[in-house]
Amino acid sequence: MKIKSKKLRIFLSRKISVVAAVILIIMMLGMFIGPYFTRFSPTDINIDRRLDGISREHWLGTDEIGRDMFARIVHGGQTTMGIALFGVSLGAVFGLLLGIISGYYGGMLDAVLSRFIDILMAIPGLLIATIAVGIIGPGGINTGIAVGIASIPSFMRMTRGTVIAVKETDYVKSCRMMGGSNIRIIINHILPSIWPITVVMFTLGLGTAVLTSSALSFLGIGVNPPASEWGALISVGRHMMLAFPMGVVAPGLAITLVVLCTSLVGDGLRDALDPKSNEDTI
Repeated sequence: MKIKSKKLRIFLSRKISVVAAVILIIMMLGMFIGPYFTRFSPTDINIDRRLDGISREHWLGTDEIGRDMFARIVHGGQTTMGIALFGVSLGAVFGLLLGIISGYYGGMLDAVLSRFIDILMAIPGLLIATIAVGIIGPGGINTGIAVGIASIPSFMRMTRGTVIAVKETDYVKSCRMMGGSNIRIIINHILPSIWPITVVMFTLGLGTAVLTSSALSFLGIGVNPPASEWGALISVGRHMMLAFPMGVVAPGLAITLVVLCTSLVGDGLRDALDPKSNEDTI
């Protein structure tokens, strides 16, 4: 069957990106559907089965108080990915809004916003998130907000640069000369031009958000135990690493897989959505 969409053909030609996308989809389904089918609850305690190894009953063993590690990984993935999706979505919305306003209208507003973003870009995202969660407090929603705040600068800078380039094109100038309103120009011309790179940045930012939220929980200022967030699982498991290495290995591998897959999928989307790409496949 011939695939008509050139963008889809380009993406499918990147086999490693396709494999990463399949793995990511399976993991996402497992995170958000799996908790309804797991045999054990992530909070069920069974002291008699503490620190059990991998078995038919407990696929990843049990932790120091007998909780099923597989159930905790699956439920923890729901928490971790939920925070990451919420945070990146928040960062994308505000980043795009500020970037469009700054790039399209320019002037003093652009100068002020640009200098502010330059300052934020000079600060590591994890540090911004740490400061933010330190101000608003720990918890799942607050961690997501902190991740979103850390994501705003990159989205805004990307959007601002694209908007400045698009607004100087002939068709936008012609639309303005014909009496087109700013809102109409933004909706009909600016937004369609920035959505491809926004999709790429969202995908790439998802991996960064998982790392950031897990790091905050690992440090004890994000989602705290008994919640089974991946970073919190590593924080608890490191104290029992010799007796129960799966307590660190399992959530660590889950984080690594998600970050690696989002990066590979983002690379594939970047090639597929590149408007300058003239590659013809299949």
